[in-house]
Amino acid sequence: MDNEKIYSSKKELLKLLDIKDNYLYPSFSTKYREIKKPKKSGGIRIIKPPNPKLRKIQRIILDKILYNSPQLECVYGLSKDKGVLNNAKFHQKNVSAQLLILDIENFFPSISKKDINKIFNKIGFNKENSSILTKLCSIDKSLPQGAPTSPYLASMVCLKLDREIFNYCKRRDFVYTRYFDDISISGKNILDKNINQIENIIHKHGFSCNQEKKKFFGFNTDKIINSVFIGKSVLSITDPYKKEIEDIYQKVLIDNTLKNKRVFEGKFGFYLYINKKEANSFLEKLKIKFSKLN
Repeated sequence: MDNEKIYSSKKELLKLLDIKDNYLYPSFSTKYREIKKPKKSGGIRIIKPPNPKLRKIQRIILDKILYNSPQLECVYGLSKDKGVLNNAKFHQKNVSAQLLILDIENFFPSISKKDINKIFNKIGFNKENSSILTKLCSIDKSLPQGAPTSPYLASMVCLKLDREIFNYCKRRDFVYTRYFDDISISGKNILDKNINQIENIIHKHGFSCNQEKKKFFGFNTDKIINSVFIGKSVLSITDPYKKEIEDIYQKVLIDNTLKNKRVFEGKFGFYLYINKKEANSFLEKLKIKFSKLN
């Protein structure tokens, strides 16, 4: 980093972040808004995006500070070239084998302010500057889901967890990846004892597994990772996801509101990202099917 003084000088750190000292003292609860989104599996997911000024500050922290700490190869979701599609492709070579999917429960809220502070300490910031950066990246003593810094900080907190599971899997010729809170492990001879041992590692590092989201795919069965259908020679989306696209497409034809159009664009955009040729063919079929409504 060009300016090494930011590690020990509060003045230099605030200069980098383009803020004054008084920005740090009012309550940060007013700098976030709360969005409640229903989960597919039931329940509510709380998203807390920061206001534009704080988001800009967090982007500086991400770009100028956090990106200087490299991530393990098994971690996905933090860059464009390691997205959900790349994660699925990595397991495609084991499509005929077994696949274990584990979900880390309450992933972002489980990461405490203390965990975040330790990360900045480890990077090299002194006590005062670590506290400043921690305050700028946390809310309610935990990591907010919706802040640009949260995914990278979460992965830095999970470094020891990822390394231990990766090494455990490597010794058994399993493939391990983590896409945010979703853990995927593929290979042959994934036994019950292996699953229990992997879950114990997760618990050891302060997290818990959502048992309702645990999935196990056997030999020569269809595999699904993060709504991506994995075939031997093709990647696509699941049939339920296609049904969701069809339903929202029909809604747009009946009620062409901005909200409905954005939902359709988001869902269909994911299909295009996974398999452009197939997605366009699917859209043409929808147009024919619902041509009378148009």
